[in-house]
This record gives sequence, C-alpha cells and structure tokens, in this order.
Amino acid sequence: MASSGSGGRSADDVRREASEWIARMRGPEAEMSRLDFERWRARDPRNRAAYAGMEQISRLSGRLGDTPLGRAHLAKVNRRPFFALPGPRIAFASLGVALLVGGGTLLLWRGDGPRPVAVAQASAPFETRVGQIHIVRLADGTTVTLDTDSAIEPEFTGQARVVRLSRGRARFDVAHEAGRPFMVEAGGRTIIDRGTLFDVVLGREGVKVVLLRGAVEIRDRKARVAGAAPIARLVPGQVFADAPAAGVAQVSAAPGGSDQWVKGMLSFDGAPLEDVVAAANRYSTHKIRLGEPALAGLRVTGTFRATPTDGLAAILAATFNLRVERDAHGDFILHAR
Repeated sequence: MASSGSGGRSADDVRREASEWIARMRGPEAEMSRLDFERWRARDPRNRAAYAGMEQISRLSGRLGDTPLGRAHLAKVNRRPFFALPGPRIAFASLGVALLVGGGTLLLWRGDGPRPVAVAQASAPFETRVGQIHIVRLADGTTVTLDTDSAIEPEFTGQARVVRLSRGRARFDVAHEAGRPFMVEAGGRTIIDRGTLFDVVLGREGVKVVLLRGAVEIRDRKARVAGAAPIARLVPGQVFADAPAAGVAQVSAAPGGSDQWVKGMLSFDGAPLEDVVAAANRYSTHKIRLGEPALAGLRVTGTFRATPTDGLAAILAATFNLRVERDAHGDFILHAR
C-alpha cells in the first residue's frame, strides 16, 4: 500500500492512493482495513476528495464481474497481495470502471448499447446502419450476425454457398450441408467452413478471422491452382490476422472477450487509444476525437460498451485525467489537462 502521509505528495500520488483504497475497500480485506482507511481519509482533505471522485467514477459504470474478462481479472487480482500490484498508477473498482496498471487501462461499461435483432430470411444483399446489430437467417438455415455498418451478399448455387462480406464484421453460425461447402469471401481471402461458428472482420487493417467452434481454412482468393495449400487452418480459440498491404498474415490465440461484440461490447488488450476510439466511433454518428496527437498512444485493455458516446467519452476522460469538450457538430473532443 502506498504511503499515507500527506507531506510532499503530488496530485498523482493522492489519486493513486485513493485508487488503491478503492480496491482494498471493495475487496475481501475491507473490514480488516477499515480503521487504516478511515485514518487515511481523515488525514488530508485531498484524500477525501480523491476517494469521493473515484466513487463517482464507479457509479458511472456497471459491475466488473459482468464480463468474462472482468471475472478473470478479478480472480487474478484477488490472488495477489495489493503491495505486489504493478505501478506506477492503479485505479480499481470492483463495482466501477478503471484499472490502470503501468499506463494500461481496464474499462468496463454497462450503459445502453446496440442489441442483436432477429430479422427475416435474407437471400439478397443485406446491410446494417451505424449503431445497428442484426441477426439474419440465410436460406440454408445459416445464421449471420451483422455488426454495425456492415454488409453481406449471399450467392447460393447447387454446388456451393458463398457469402461476400463487403465491409464491417459478421458472425457465421453455419448450417451443415455435406454436398455444398460454405465459403465467406472478404478482401483478398476466402474462408472455407468445416461446420463452424466464426467471425470475419474486413477493416482498414485487412481481414481477420476468429474461430469459436469447429474448423476453417483461409485461402488466397487469387490462388487458382487446384490443390493449392491454404494460408492457414484454425482451431477454436485462434485468430487469423491479415494485412495485405504489409504482406503479413499470422495465427495467434484470440484475446479474451473477443466474442462479446454480438452483445454490443468491445474488447481490447493493450490497444492504443486511437484504435479504441476508431472502433467505438463505428457505432455512433457523434464521434469521439483526440484533441492532441500525444493521446493516441495511451494503452487500453478491457471490455466495454461503445455507446452511449457521451458516457464512453466521460469514462475515458476520467480514466486518463482528460477533459471533454463538445464541438459544434456534437462530437466529443478529449484534451489533456
């Protein structure tokens, strides 16, 4: 636990101590720490103000344990003594929003957000608007969940079932048919299903495939040679990331929480703040923007809702000690204090 003295402490020191006390008083050591906590809070008016601010942040958020990532992190933190937690800044609330560990942030947000909505069967092109998540049932019984601002074009024949993802993200829960393979075309890649549940993302960084169940093969759409080997074969829990412009393709373990987007949740593991903002902005016509280039590299780890935009902007600002301005277009600008 950080020193509780008042002399020579900076504002960052006071916030860090308040964050540590939030963690301790929300944890199993609360009653054993009660006397020390009250002494710390009474020692300096800044202590009381900082702790009250942390509690206000907590009230803006849902419960940490509501997401798989949050439960896993809580289990890990509770197994470790608080003096062993890494620094330099820690801000944690079991009913709250922020865990800063060496500049990284665990954010959990439980505001209203887009919810999947089932729609009728689709055999023609289908797309979602900004902020929508829709479930589409194809003619063969396959279920496709389309993320915000996404579009697909099914093309079924007697020999094959092909769905083209022209933008965005989609989850495919494929109906098995022994005589007709199911394929997804996205960018320069073709994903061949082997009776599976998988996500395909087509974005500015190329094609990404996350396998949740079964098996898939990823092939180059330009490869016309019969019997050509696939670029990759995935097993459940793996992700294929492809950046054609850089000539890079790799397979790795899928990060925790990466399957939560169908519930309107976004998940990141050490992502730059500029990437987090870009992903969240896909869900709203009012955007979050960074007022200074230096903010782009702040690292974010966690799972949270992309909407409402004003709530997410407030959480990011509180977490990184920023201020929020609303411009004439209704966008939210984050500035360093």
